Amino acid sequence: MTVVPLDPASPASHAVGIDFDQTLVAHDDGWQDGRIYGKPVPGAIESLHALKKVRSVFIMTARPRRFHAAVAGWLREHSGLETLVDEDPERAYWQGDCLLVTNKKLGAAVYIDDRAIRFTGDWTAALTQAHHAIGLPAAADPATVTRPATTTNRPARTTPADLARHFPDRC
Repeated sequence: MTVVPLDPASPASHAVGIDFDQTLVAHDDGWQDGRIYGKPVPGAIESLHALKKVRSVFIMTARPRRFHAAVAGWLREHSGLETLVDEDPERAYWQGDCLLVTNKKLGAAVYIDDRAIRFTGDWTAALTQAHHAIGLPAAADPATVTRPATTTNRPARTTPADLARHFPDRC
């Protein structure tokens, strides 16, 4: 693993990014319309405090913005730490004293996420891991990857023409 020391000239080195769902909060009963009902993942709160002592910490969530205040509230309740919901659309880094809740992947020394694949410069290995994570057989050559045929629970592949018709501003 690459070591990223604290560097005054590198704002990204000042922070740690942590995913919220299934990394800090456990959801044993699924999504439930976005309601935050779970308890902390064992060791999460203690680790959050330990990281907070040495770096700024931001919490990433893919949840829509309407849930960010609830995420911040859950964090305050369970950790006792001050939180801030990210309102800055231009923010690229975090160097604050409280926990920032955001839906952006800000610059960071390291990310902690339950769904991440560590990229080490080898795309064949990364692609193999990605295929495994999404339930596909490993592909020997990245150039040979194709989208699987229609399954019983997945619609047929949408063509670029279909997308252009339904989403004219989409590439």
